[in-house]
Amino acid sequence: MKFSASITLLLGAACLALTGCGGGSADSAPVTPTPTPTPPPRAITGVTSTPVATFAAPWSLAFLPDGRMLVTERPASATKLANPTESGSLRLVSATGTLSDPIEGLPANIGLLDVKLDPAYASNGLIYISYMERDSSAPRVGRNAGEAGVDPAGLALVRGTLRFTGSGARLDNASIIWRQAPKIVANIGSGEPGGRIAFSPDGRYLFLAAGDRQELDKSLLFALDNTLGKIIRIYPDGAVPSDNPYRAQAGALPEIWSIGHRNPYGLAFDGKGLLWENEMGPKGGDELNRIDARTNYGWPAVSYGDNYDGSPITKPATGDGYAPSTFWWTPVIAPSDMIFYTGTQFADWRGDAIITGLQSRGLVRMRINGDSATEMQRIDMGARIRAVAQAPDGALWVLEDQPSGRLLKLAPIFAP
Repeated sequence: MKFSASITLLLGAACLALTGCGGGSADSAPVTPTPTPTPPPRAITGVTSTPVATFAAPWSLAFLPDGRMLVTERPASATKLANPTESGSLRLVSATGTLSDPIEGLPANIGLLDVKLDPAYASNGLIYISYMERDSSAPRVGRNAGEAGVDPAGLALVRGTLRFTGSGARLDNASIIWRQAPKIVANIGSGEPGGRIAFSPDGRYLFLAAGDRQELDKSLLFALDNTLGKIIRIYPDGAVPSDNPYRAQAGALPEIWSIGHRNPYGLAFDGKGLLWENEMGPKGGDELNRIDARTNYGWPAVSYGDNYDGSPITKPATGDGYAPSTFWWTPVIAPSDMIFYTGTQFADWRGDAIITGLQSRGLVRMRINGDSATEMQRIDMGARIRAVAQAPDGALWVLEDQPSGRLLKLAPIFAP
């Protein structure tokens, strides 16, 4: 027993003396493993596109949580007739291209524009659609008021509950929560309606971009008693927040958030919670703007472009009282929609603005850094691209404008 105890003591002493026994001495520092660096996202040089469905005159798309889509349409004749007799349609589309019959329950319209799901759609089933409506009894306002064959028309916003009925759906409890004032007798067709919808990141507020309806009178467009060329902010039920910037101003429409816009066709919040808008300029001067409350963006007093007849328009200048654009394009790209990409399938584009172009016939990728923006990439798709949306799985889908009208699923082409 004494011999065994001696051996045990000797082994214990040897163990304390050796750094390899028991995980090292009390004085040795722990070893920190070297982290494996995360490789940068692979550069994307282009996209492949897979046609999934075809429409007559598509305008916007929104994804449902299960991967199906809602697609809005305008009548194909809307830009050809003074007073179109057809209505726009809303369809449910599967990921493989199966189209439902037109969804019933929509208000009378002459064309559907944007469609968005309520931030709490999973629990309330609400969707929002902007659209154009005609009213022959409305006051004849606008520079084309004398065109007796053209009815006044304007932008409106409806919300309702999407109910599924077998392979289709209908809109229940549709309620018109906002209308543009006044209705305008514009040129034949819709005439610069705007129409894009964006929810604030917290889901509390709804922003809607309303176009100028082709009016050029500065006193009209800068006046606060109408919503021509304005961005508005309301609650999702149509009520007006008490802290809107012009709410307490006598004679002002309380929903107005910003003014001086021409034809705003893109509206989206970035990852920092800032609101961005793109709009079509005249002959040159398409704009990308960060949208702030109680701000005048200058149209039609100033523009980075010129009139279509070539005559100049005063250019924005420091101290002129108008907010300068973060970025502008001449020649134009005719921006028609915008999202900020947040997925992983196009990881190299994460956080960037993806803008669709009618004139540029593809996608324009913009990287925003504070108050500056840089055009990073153009993807030529060979057709006028009307809308873009990110699917729940991070894929990108786009709609071609009429006459091709295809719904396309995009996949990235990576640099070798």
